[in-house]
Amino acid sequence: TISYSLSAAAMLIKKRKLTASFLEIPEEKDTLLRSWRSGEHSDWTLTVGESTFKVHKVIVATGERASAFLAAAFRKHLGDVEEHTDLTKLLPKQCWPHFEAVLDFIYSDKLEIEAESWGPLVKMADVLQMGTLYTKCVEAGNQFLCNEDADKHAPRLAMDAVRLQLGGRLQDEVIQVAVDLMASCFKSIQTTDLVMQPVEVLQLLLQRDDLEVDHEDAVFDLLLELSSRLEKAQMELLWRCCRLQRLSPNKVLKIADIEEIPKEALVWALANRPAAVNLAPPSWANPWSHGTAYRGREILFVIPNARDYAAKRYTRSESHRLLDKFSWRLLIFPHGTGTESTPGKTTAAFVELVPDADFDEWTVKGIRYSITAVNWKSPEKNITKDHEFQFSHFEVDNGWHRGFVPVEDMTEEQGWLNGKGELCFRGNLCCRSAEVQIQGGSAEGAQLTEVRMGNSAHGSEAPRQVKAGQNVRAMGNGGAGPARRSN
Repeated sequence: TISYSLSAAAMLIKKRKLTASFLEIPEEKDTLLRSWRSGEHSDWTLTVGESTFKVHKVIVATGERASAFLAAAFRKHLGDVEEHTDLTKLLPKQCWPHFEAVLDFIYSDKLEIEAESWGPLVKMADVLQMGTLYTKCVEAGNQFLCNEDADKHAPRLAMDAVRLQLGGRLQDEVIQVAVDLMASCFKSIQTTDLVMQPVEVLQLLLQRDDLEVDHEDAVFDLLLELSSRLEKAQMELLWRCCRLQRLSPNKVLKIADIEEIPKEALVWALANRPAAVNLAPPSWANPWSHGTAYRGREILFVIPNARDYAAKRYTRSESHRLLDKFSWRLLIFPHGTGTESTPGKTTAAFVELVPDADFDEWTVKGIRYSITAVNWKSPEKNITKDHEFQFSHFEVDNGWHRGFVPVEDMTEEQGWLNGKGELCFRGNLCCRSAEVQIQGGSAEGAQLTEVRMGNSAHGSEAPRQVKAGQNVRAMGNGGAGPARRSN
C-alpha cells in the first residue's frame, strides 16, 4: 500500500509543468538585434561619401562574412583617439549606394544581388577583402549569364567589369562570356546600350567574325550612329572594326565624309576588294588589315551569265562566318539539279554549313534559314522559302530542288535576269537557338564539345582541310519541300 501511494504521487508530479514566460519590453526588443542601423553599442564609424555608418568591430571583423581589410584597419588604429575609417576614396562612387547591402550581409547574411548591383558588390568584396561575398557574387554572375535574360544582363556586367576595374581572371571571363552572348544576339541590342559600353568591349564585339549582322553595311551604319555620341578618339579605334573592303559601293562613297577613317584605310580596302588577289598588308595598313573575311546573316548572291549554265552545274557564294567554328554559304543550280531532258526544270537553291576543320562528327541543331529568288523588276514577285533544319557531317546542306524560277522564265522580260544577264538569290539565316555538338580528334583524344546559342566552342582539334561538300551530285526530290543534296 505504501509503494502504490508513492508511485501515484510521482505521477502527479510529472504531469505538472512550468508555464511562466519571459516578460519582454516591446520597445527594447528591436534594439537587441544584431544591426548597424540603430548605432546601439557601436564602437567604430565608417564614412562613405556623405554617409556615416556606426558599426561594431566584433561583428565586422570576425566570422566568415567579416572584412579582412576593416579588421586590419581596426588593429592599425588601436589606441587612436579617432575610431573612424573613411572609405570614400577607396570605393568608387558607383559602389556607394550599395554599401548598406554589404553591411546587411555582414550582420544578417541577407543579400539580394541584381544585375545593376553585381559589379559594385564584386568591387567592394575585393577591396574590403570579403571572400564569402566575392564567392556569392561569382555564383550570381553565373546565373545572370546563363538564364533567359542573359542577353539583357550581359552588356551591363561587361560594362561594370571594365569601368570598376574588377581586374584579374574574373574581369576577363565576364567580358569574354558577355561578348559571346552579345555577338549571338547583336541585332536585338539597342544602340543606347552599346553607347554605354567601354571601347575595349565594343572593339572585341565588333571584331567578331560571327557577329549577328546581315552584312557589313549594317556595321557601317551602326558606327555612323555611334559617331554622333562617342568621342573622336574612340571612333578612330572602332572604325578599324569595320571591314571596308566588304562594303557596298554606296557605303564606300560615304567614307569620304568620315574624318576618323584615314586615306590609308580606304586605299587598303579598295586594293583588297573581293575581285583582287590576296595581298600582304604593308606596315601602314596593319591597323586596318585584321578581320577581312565575310560575315553576316544575309548573303546577296548575284550570278552572272545565268543562262549559260548547263543542267546540274552549280555555283557557290562566298562563305560568311556564322558560329565560332562554322561558316555558311549558298549553293545555286541555275538550271536545276535534273538532267537536260528533265521537263519543267527550275532553279535549285541550298544553304550549306561548312566547318572549319574535318571534325569526325558534328551536328548543328536549330538553324532557321530562308532563300529568296529576287525579281529585279517586281519585288512583289520574289519567291521566298524558309525552313528550320539540323545540319550535320552527314547533311551539310539543305534547300529546295524545285519551286523557284522555271528555267524557261529566266529572262530579262520576266524580271529574273537584269540587263547584264545576272540572276540574284538572297539567303538569310538565324542561329540564336542553335545547339552545336562537335566530336573531333583521334580515337585517343576525341573530345565532345556542346555549345548553345552560338557561343564559342572550345576543345576541338586544329583546323584541317575542309572536305564536307566538295563533291556535288544532286538527286531529284519528289516534292517542292526542303531537301538535301546527296554527296
